[in-house]
Amino acid sequence: MCKTRVLSTKGDTVISSCVGCKMYYLWHNNLLLNFSVDAFQAFRGVVFSLPFQKNSLPFPDDVERIILHTPNDDICFAFCYEEFENFKQAIDESIYMNEVYQLMSKT
Repeated sequence: MCKTRVLSTKGDTVISSCVGCKMYYLWHNNLLLNFSVDAFQAFRGVVFSLPFQKNSLPFPDDVERIILHTPNDDICFAFCYEEFENFKQAIDESIYMNEVYQLMSKT
């Protein structure tokens, strides 16, 4: 059984990790993605490589959103600007907090 700890909560995004298996769990609204440490770092790279202004498009509700593909090509996120910024902050904060927890466990 996994023993998870919450690393970050920003808006509708919650990111936690498992102490034992080292997996990251990313919840956004009702979508849950699981990542190994390497896969999470790679996902972070993809997220931060997308400039919102160059990649957003108007949705039927007239709100500009960016589409972010997940590791499964059939599943995508759609973020407005504020949601996208919160999402990126949650990812960075969770990596930082995971490093803090790792340092604390070495003492």
